[in-house]
Amino acid sequence: MRRRFPALVAAVIAAMVAVLLGPNTASAATWPVIANGDSGAQVTTIQHLLNHRGYAIAADGQFGPATEAKVSAFQSASGLTADGSVGPLTWPKLVATVQNGSTGNAAKAAQTQLNRYGYGLVVDGDFGTASTNAAKDFQSKHGLTADGIVGPNTWNALVGGSGSGGGGTSRAQLAASIDANSRISLLTYHVSGVVDADSTAQANITDTKNGTTAETSNYSDVGEREVWLSTAMLNGMLKLATERGYTFLVTEIAGGDHSSNSNHYKGIAFDADNMSVSNATFVSACRAYGATEALDEGNHVHCAWQ
Repeated sequence: MRRRFPALVAAVIAAMVAVLLGPNTASAATWPVIANGDSGAQVTTIQHLLNHRGYAIAADGQFGPATEAKVSAFQSASGLTADGSVGPLTWPKLVATVQNGSTGNAAKAAQTQLNRYGYGLVVDGDFGTASTNAAKDFQSKHGLTADGIVGPNTWNALVGGSGSGGGGTSRAQLAASIDANSRISLLTYHVSGVVDADSTAQANITDTKNGTTAETSNYSDVGEREVWLSTAMLNGMLKLATERGYTFLVTEIAGGDHSSNSNHYKGIAFDADNMSVSNATFVSACRAYGATEALDEGNHVHCAWQ
């Protein structure tokens, strides 16, 4: 059972602090309350920061009993109430200043947060030029001093925001980030061997990046159709590279020849091959990022979102 009473108290405290300190402080964006049962990038950030503080935990994005225990231990050592949830009193003690040249788990945490805003960084713990420029851009767009240093005010804006701003998470912006990501390769031909250059994985992403629909293959069961690629699928694809650090080849998205009711033809599925991890691990990661269909097909993995 999830313990929500401490989290509720923390949320009330956050709101009171924001009012007392006013809109021009780091607390203007309320620190979120993350607790047992939560999942996603906010949890991954906490886990990276716990590792930075010496509390070893797998950064899997799942806030379960193990993460709750590590948070409680950190809180006890920091003179906080050990309720196991990360709220407005715990976040400021947990975050660490990250800047150009920083390495390690705190840098991974900052990169994870910047990716919530569509910056498409590789979460490698090396806070170099790309990460610094992303931080500067985020700061500029959120009324902060654009120095590229992720300090208390920037941390507050990052974790307290919805993740909808910054580099952007529109369909076109996600496709552009995918196209630019060195860990994601896009096939420029069809595995079937049939030539239809307008519907390859690369063509699908290029069209989407340019703000247009993607094409299904003219030789497929449904013929040539124009479909919008799912932002949920694109986001999941990108996070497999930026948050998990996987390298992989996308062999088909909307194109290719599949069963007549295939999710590929709806623009919500992609096939991957040549992964840097096992098929089973890749399938599990797809599901962690919201895939409702993730299948190990032997010679490739198929992942689809609704």
